Amino acid sequence: MPLFGTNGIRGVLNETITPELGYRFGMAVGTYYSDSDVALSYDNRTTSHLLKDAVESGLLNTGKNVVDLGMIPTPTAQVYCKHNNIPGAVVTASHNPPKYNGFKVVAKDGSNPGEDVVTKIEDLIVGQKFNKVGWEDVGEVRNDDAVGLYLNEILKNVNVPNIKQRHFRVLVDCANGTTVVTTPKLLRRLGVNYVSVNSNSDGFFPGRGSEPTEETLKELISFAKSAPFDLSVAHDGDGDRSVFLDEKGEMIDGDKLVALVADHMLELKKGDLVFPVASSFLIDRIAEKHGVKVIRTPVGAPVISEVLTSSKGLMGGEENGKVILPHYLNGGDGGLTVALALDIISSGGREISSLIKELPDYKLKRIKISNRSDFERVKTLLKQRYTNMKHDEIDGLRLVEDDSFILIRKSGTEPAIRIYISSTSSDWIRSREKEVLKIIGDPS
Repeated sequence: MPLFGTNGIRGVLNETITPELGYRFGMAVGTYYSDSDVALSYDNRTTSHLLKDAVESGLLNTGKNVVDLGMIPTPTAQVYCKHNNIPGAVVTASHNPPKYNGFKVVAKDGSNPGEDVVTKIEDLIVGQKFNKVGWEDVGEVRNDDAVGLYLNEILKNVNVPNIKQRHFRVLVDCANGTTVVTTPKLLRRLGVNYVSVNSNSDGFFPGRGSEPTEETLKELISFAKSAPFDLSVAHDGDGDRSVFLDEKGEMIDGDKLVALVADHMLELKKGDLVFPVASSFLIDRIAEKHGVKVIRTPVGAPVISEVLTSSKGLMGGEENGKVILPHYLNGGDGGLTVALALDIISSGGREISSLIKELPDYKLKRIKISNRSDFERVKTLLKQRYTNMKHDEIDGLRLVEDDSFILIRKSGTEPAIRIYISSTSSDWIRSREKEVLKIIGDPS
């Protein structure tokens, strides 16, 4: 089985990942890159220090100097790598539950490296062909602060005076994760009055699940409805995306949020958009409005980043609310998205719910079927059932009917099948959901 999934290596300590794997990962990254320095950061999971030390040892054993950035969000490390033109390694499992951890590679431009680079690093890990050095050439460790640089870079992308004039009141949920060291500081820099929850660092994530979903955010939604907030934001575990609630405490679908950001960015500058097949056709309507095109990709930030580079696109995004602005960072960043959301509200002069209502009403239903490994069987069954629908296999199987689609794909982060059903018609979505679940059934 490949070590790398959609975005990095993930697993459970001493079940599917080990300190030995972390050590070999560090040596592989140190062997692949010729640079003398490699940045290293980690999230706050209970296993992160253990695995971080293993990765650090591997890097040092290949003669690399390690720049220890400490416990920070992944995008903060990526911005540091881009600014200093050095590669990086991150110990994190992003939004996965607390028992998971993992490893990510950061390219010298701050992006998630493409499949060709990841494959070469994986080959080094498996083949254990490392450039080890003698005792006199072992690398050194130094510490550096990445947070100040990160905040400054975010603020370059928004109208700070306009945001400050609004005196926004924001509710923020840091998920007991890495954004506890960045988002409160960002909001203060933007002159925002904020109330924070789950803003103490705790690797068990006691406040809620580390993936921000409607189910895990029930308490936040209740809180948001009880007080006058202009906006509420919830981060995932490593801070590369954000989920928002409007001023009424209603959840804003990530698909619509990224479309709103795309509309805002295209008012400032024209350029093509890069979005995965899991995003609804709403983004196509935004592109048509501004006379640009949408380039479709498989799901995952690394491939979106790669296509943004090759196509010189203006912006990329994912239906989960991840926004990618390559001129800032060719990767998702929840902190940037918070600043952009406030910028959009302040420039629009209206509440965010009214701005969202102006968008075409495309809906997107997401379903996860856990512990399933029969994807090929399911794909065949759906092809046989929906012969009247156009289909593509850019990522899994997407069945298209006018402006509606069914997408089924293997999860790249866990043993599961993911289903996306999108349409402007709620009835169409309900009917297809019932049909698809009946077709998939129980493999036993």
